[in-house]
Amino acid sequence: MRAALRAYVETHLAMVDPLERHRFAVCFGGDWAGDLQRGTFYNDDGCGDYEVVAWTETGVVGLAFELGFGPIEQLGLSLDAVTGGPDDVRGAVPGLPGELEPAFVMAVGMLATGEAKDDGVLYGEKLAGVGFWLYGDRVAGTLLDDPLACGGNRLAAWGLLRGDHLPLACSDGFEFRTDQPSAAPIHAIVDAVTARALAGPTELSTDELATLLPARPNPETLAFAQQMLRKVGITLPSSLDMT
Repeated sequence: MRAALRAYVETHLAMVDPLERHRFAVCFGGDWAGDLQRGTFYNDDGCGDYEVVAWTETGVVGLAFELGFGPIEQLGLSLDAVTGGPDDVRGAVPGLPGELEPAFVMAVGMLATGEAKDDGVLYGEKLAGVGFWLYGDRVAGTLLDDPLACGGNRLAAWGLLRGDHLPLACSDGFEFRTDQPSAAPIHAIVDAVTARALAGPTELSTDELATLLPARPNPETLAFAQQMLRKVGITLPSSLDMT
């Protein structure tokens, strides 16, 4: 949850920087639902691949999709079994404890829906081809059965955290980009704001704003970032409110 929050904050603070000092944030597009006790984080690469991680007080469920490898192609879901709901991707989390069903349902709620196949028919299946679940000291899922499954690298990144820092999942491995000199000021702000947000609603300070926005940012980008950050209780001073 802490790593998800940090990744989400990094994505939306980095995007407003008019100097583009951090052009390779850990997420291309991040979305958030719920809160720190029961929530869901969506992370995509801008090219059609993504993962969703959901948590409750009980445990964690992760689902991932690599373009072209959804439940029909990778989990053996038959076309006549498509429901457009959780059962489409249940094969990714075999043995899922009943206590984790709420987290699973939340994760499925952020999955994309399948497009028309070669036959031109839109089946509307939920798109994930690999998954895992964590319940106490138990962990399972198709990611554990086949770590090389398409989309698995996006979930495997969550097992390689450095503190709260999520590595960037690349086609050929993983990369931490916190050492880039130009991005250091952004990372410092992200770390500080995330720490405060874990304790409750917070607002960027004057010094943080001066560092983050040395010049006027794109108004549309700023308005979008403000909207997204409010989901996790982070605000910018009202003088910058563009929404």
